[in-house]
Amino acid sequence: MKYQKSSQVTGAWVKAGELKNGIKAKIVSATAPQPSQFLDQKGNPKTQDVAKVRFESQPEAMNVSLNRATINGLVDAFGDDSKDWQGHFLRVETEKMRVAGKAVVALYLIPDGYIKTDDQNGYAIIVKDQPQNDPEIGGHIEDDIPVINPEDIPF
Repeated sequence: MKYQKSSQVTGAWVKAGELKNGIKAKIVSATAPQPSQFLDQKGNPKTQDVAKVRFESQPEAMNVSLNRATINGLVDAFGDDSKDWQGHFLRVETEKMRVAGKAVVALYLIPDGYIKTDDQNGYAIIVKDQPQNDPEIGGHIEDDIPVINPEDIPF
């Protein structure tokens, strides 16, 4: 019988509910797809993207399943090779939510200069923060406020 080498990540898994918003974290391994405990519609295991992450105030790196919003933010900030995601300080943000009726805590790892927000459909996304006062994106908040002449008001 032939066997294939398993590349499963070993070690402890992070409990997102025990992390505080705003603490710093660093990815310390390449991210690799792993089978998850959840099944797809055909009964096959879904995959999850797992990396080792070191959290501020934690003695050792923990396994983290990176969600799609986190991965997209990391790709935007550091490129599409997960090896390039390592060593950067990331901000932890957690969010309580329900998945299939069960209360869970989602974990987001956000690069410096990025924010977590919702897209037009209500899905969480991580995007570059572009404050309205940033001259690189078109000026100042005051530029967007129309000037009204009091004499033009009809009452």
